[in-house]
Amino acid sequence: MALGIDIYSRFQTVTNWQAVKDHGVTFVFVKLTDGGGLPNGGRNTGDALVAGARSVGIPVGGYHFAQPTPSPEAQADVLIGEVRRLGATGCVPMLDLEDNPPGSGPSIPDGRKRDFSIRFCNRVAAQGFRPGIYMNNAHAKMLRPDQFGVQDLVIWIARYGAKPDPAAGRYDIHQFSDSGHVSGIRASSVDLNESYTNAHLTGGGAAPKRKATTELMERRTIAASASTTSVRLLLSGSESAAIIVRPRIDGDGITDAPVWQGNIYAWGSDKVGVGGNPLQTPGFNPKTVSHRRYALPGAVWADYEYSSNVEFEIDIVG
Repeated sequence: MALGIDIYSRFQTVTNWQAVKDHGVTFVFVKLTDGGGLPNGGRNTGDALVAGARSVGIPVGGYHFAQPTPSPEAQADVLIGEVRRLGATGCVPMLDLEDNPPGSGPSIPDGRKRDFSIRFCNRVAAQGFRPGIYMNNAHAKMLRPDQFGVQDLVIWIARYGAKPDPAAGRYDIHQFSDSGHVSGIRASSVDLNESYTNAHLTGGGAAPKRKATTELMERRTIAASASTTSVRLLLSGSESAAIIVRPRIDGDGITDAPVWQGNIYAWGSDKVGVGGNPLQTPGFNPKTVSHRRYALPGAVWADYEYSSNVEFEIDIVG
């Protein structure tokens, strides 16, 4: 995971880019366009912010605030024009799909958001760039961007105080706070993000041909239970779906507080069992003292049996 920020010159002023980098920021998204043109009528361009991030070697990309008009294709062209003009190609061009603040004009109706997003992102791809989209957790649950059918789409979901809901689907970046503070930035607050993949760093070119990848969907903290119990885990249904059991290990890579492994009962979207039940495997050792990965291709949920005297983590990947 890596720390990133998204900034807009109307609300954030960077006074020291080296301090931003030293703070641990590894990528930046800058608001470059809004609807059919530049944000705030051209009074708040992204020129200085893009140049500043590039000056200290932080990968930087641009994002576009969606409006009901003009067409999604025209809005995508506006964003790509600024990306090319400024050389903001360190991160993928992002569509910011959210509603306008109350009193500041109409928003894209919910019934149009999916079509708008797909057309915008396909236009970005046609221009030779890998597309990306940002939305909040509620919109992601409603629209499921991972099911848009847009090839190599980078997905960025905002949810504060918790990971995105599993019902929102897969994601590459999580915006986890809108009230952060970063050294070298003068502002009332800064949005903070963590990346779970490197997909956002494909920059100004089209995405490379993808090999099968494994992406972290969620990290669950599992409560201690001295008696055998089970926890239900929601998976992606992909061919690479798996869980990784993570006892809290010490410096030598093992733990003094093992997790005692039970069966894993996993099911696919067609309600057919997938995966295996480890306790039925000859020679299986139920005492888990280091990380273990269990492939569950096609699983959309799994019941994991365990007992443990201390809490531990399970990574859900897909």
